[in-house]
Amino acid sequence: MNTLPLISVFSKPWPSHSAANLSDVLLSLGFKGIELPIREGFQVTPDTIEKALPKFASELRQNGLGVFSIAGDVDEVTIRACGESGIPILRTMLKLDSTISYQENVDTFRRQCEELYPAIQDSGVSIGLQNHCDGFACSSLSVIHAIEPLRSDCVSAVLDLGHTGLEGEREDLAIDIAWPRLSMINLKNAIRFPDGTDAAGAVKWNRTWVSGKEGYTSWNNVISELSKRNYSEPICITAEYKDDKMQAIVGDSVVEPLRQDMLFLQSLLDTHYETTNDASFES
Repeated sequence: MNTLPLISVFSKPWPSHSAANLSDVLLSLGFKGIELPIREGFQVTPDTIEKALPKFASELRQNGLGVFSIAGDVDEVTIRACGESGIPILRTMLKLDSTISYQENVDTFRRQCEELYPAIQDSGVSIGLQNHCDGFACSSLSVIHAIEPLRSDCVSAVLDLGHTGLEGEREDLAIDIAWPRLSMINLKNAIRFPDGTDAAGAVKWNRTWVSGKEGYTSWNNVISELSKRNYSEPICITAEYKDDKMQAIVGDSVVEPLRQDMLFLQSLLDTHYETTNDASFES
């Protein structure tokens, strides 16, 4: 009998909501927790993280919403703030500096992580490296390659199935490659569309974020594969959508497409996971 994964959402569309308001919105949609962005203009910023993150995480928990991960800087201050706040995953991406080789980029990331081992172990936090197309370590294989020699209790893989779709990876193979180090799934969907031509007259392709039913990634295949493997770690819906003018949908306008994606995900979990246990967050 499988335990259902905990479902969270990236709270990027609501940068100024109080903990109470954010909890009201997301609990009503069926979410158990969030991933919190640590950015300028949001509830917690890199400059305020030491005090603001424990406070905001505590307020969310008091309202019934967990913080399963954050997206922030990979440094000692952020790691220790996560530890104090009881947040297990610090999600990051490997942005590639085009002035140096791919391997040099990977080596720099590895050294950065190794230098942070003491803080990571003290805090009980994992640095979760996520794949991201277009200028980052982009595939499940690139993530595993980057983290393979690093300590598994300190660095893990976060698999974004929206970006694997854009990269043309088959869902079951991407999950299989990331599986030995997998700590979290990011779930969204996307397509590419022609967007003018380049200087040579060739078509340029842009990307846009769409609903879970519309993009290159089969959410059904994702959940089917995860259920076969008894996956029970968090699944984070990243709540990224664009309108017909390719503008990001934010704030309360996100609620309806997010509701539809949550209902779709719940139906897939009901289909593929044989369980009577309702996974819940324990504060």
